[in-house]
Amino acid sequence: MTSVAGAYRTGMTAGPGVRSEAAQAERPIGRGAWYALAILTLIYTLHSVDRSVMSIVIEPIKSEFHLNDSHLGVLTGLAFGLTYAIAGLPLGYLIDRTDRRRLLSLLVAIWSGCTALCGLAQSYATLVAARLAVGFTEAGGAPTALSMIGDLFPPRRHSTAIAIFWASTALGTATSFILGSIIVVHHGWRAAFLIAGVPGLAIAALLFFTVPEPRRERPQGDGTAAPALRETLRYVLRQPLFVHVFLAMTLNSMMLSGVLVWQASFLIRVHHLSLTQAGLLAGVAAGIFGGVGSLIGGPMGDRVFERAGIGGLPLAAAGTTLLSVVTGMVFLLTDSLAASLAGLVVFELIARAYTAPGYSAILGSVQPQMRGISVSSLQIATNLIGYGLGPFLAGAVSDRVGGGDGIRWGLAALMLTGAWGCLHFILAWRAGVRSPADMGEAL
Repeated sequence: MTSVAGAYRTGMTAGPGVRSEAAQAERPIGRGAWYALAILTLIYTLHSVDRSVMSIVIEPIKSEFHLNDSHLGVLTGLAFGLTYAIAGLPLGYLIDRTDRRRLLSLLVAIWSGCTALCGLAQSYATLVAARLAVGFTEAGGAPTALSMIGDLFPPRRHSTAIAIFWASTALGTATSFILGSIIVVHHGWRAAFLIAGVPGLAIAALLFFTVPEPRRERPQGDGTAAPALRETLRYVLRQPLFVHVFLAMTLNSMMLSGVLVWQASFLIRVHHLSLTQAGLLAGVAAGIFGGVGSLIGGPMGDRVFERAGIGGLPLAAAGTTLLSVVTGMVFLLTDSLAASLAGLVVFELIARAYTAPGYSAILGSVQPQMRGISVSSLQIATNLIGYGLGPFLAGAVSDRVGGGDGIRWGLAALMLTGAWGCLHFILAWRAGVRSPADMGEAL
């Protein structure tokens, strides 16, 4: 009896990268693809607002509940990342087998309601419980959207579509920091959660009623159904390019999430800015310049794909990662506020550019009906290790060093994870250059 995996192997002897470039690169963009991308981007903007609103309210929450930085690290990182990890693979399994439009609509409605409930918490424990619920439901956000994008757009436009989608994280962060700081100052931290959660309920309905389920790509060969979880994991783990990109993006997420969560507190503690000033500056840096940086990665990734295929994408990501580590250290180590802000702006402009070529490499190195599990696995790692441990590690180092300057060294420690991630991007590029044809022989 021929397994689904065997059918994939039969049709993929030249590797998924080669298939994407040859058989799929010239297919047209799907009908309604740009509208669907706009709705998905709006959804992930709200996803980012719901996630990052905690970053702007950690100081008043710390004061109200008498917490230390390690407690805040759990609240901003581990409480979210734990349930995110638990839900990731089951949701990835559903993504590869169910109507993604309906699934995502349901998830958006639930996580938006749970975010609003955070504003009603009366203790640290209940606030953590509410964040656990948000993490569980948000686990399906990016994997579902990216699976849909992979079917809506041909591989030659994956990086651009993904770059537009991921620019939503910067837009959501800017909205959270800028408006959130104003709301907190005038109405309290609870109002920030309530206002952040409500719009998602309307967008969930818009997705459900106006965006059709994209037609799924089918692999070459006889396989028409999604393979079993074991077969998918075996397939991807035998591809060095996939594995190294996976590790690089996980490590990079530790650096990015740590800066995202703690940058406002850094400006308050080290440069003695007010909450409103820190929130405004951090929001502009992450929102405007981070958004531009995300968009830069799209054309860059598509150009590299046209010249070097999937195997060349990690090298582009390695270059932007290395530059982000250097500018991040400038942001953290200078005593001049102007120089620190300049470092933050350039960091945000460069640090997010790896996401488009990175996710494009992930989507292109697996079969279409493996995308849900593959992206969910990456999201588990980037959230449990990246978003979970990144802020916690910075907070723990800050407590260890002590004083208002401790957070400087906590964030500096995370820059080392970015350098480590750069190394894995280089190893992924070398794997793609050395043996591009072997990527399809993983099974």
